[in-house]
Amino acid sequence: MGHITERDIRKALKKFINENEITNKNEVKPRCLPENTIQFEELVGDVENYKPYSNGIVKRFNGVNGMVDTLGILTNIRVHKDITDGGEHLAYDMLKNLNNFRNKNYYDSVSGNCNKAMDKIIELYKENEHGTELVKDIEKVLNLQVTEDETTPNPKTKEYLKQCLNLIKGI
Repeated sequence: MGHITERDIRKALKKFINENEITNKNEVKPRCLPENTIQFEELVGDVENYKPYSNGIVKRFNGVNGMVDTLGILTNIRVHKDITDGGEHLAYDMLKNLNNFRNKNYYDSVSGNCNKAMDKIIELYKENEHGTELVKDIEKVLNLQVTEDETTPNPKTKEYLKQCLNLIKGI
């Protein structure tokens, strides 16, 4: 029976380290740095701070709560006769809101991990009592038919929402 030399140990250790480096290079983990990290409160957005949007319509304007309110209004745009631009302004604001989270990370203090902010947005939206799935709710608005006789999302609104989907998907 042979014995293990220090050279054998070094050789096996070097092989193990090289294999792990190759595996880890394919997996890019987000890094939470002050300049690329969003706080939890920013992800959630206003909780109670509803502001007037138009006659009889109030909404929150940022974070997941703002997205829930915006998509709720856009889904039911036909009943909101005061929105005369076909939801264009709402969709643009949603795009700006989502863009704030692009290429940002979120530090999860519970798990101690750094995660992509967009993943947390999707999770928080799903957990919201009025949201289902962010992508599905956007697609629901995109599938509304444009008609001339009632207020519906116009083509520009739909373009902004398509860009929202691209941001969510990281395109």
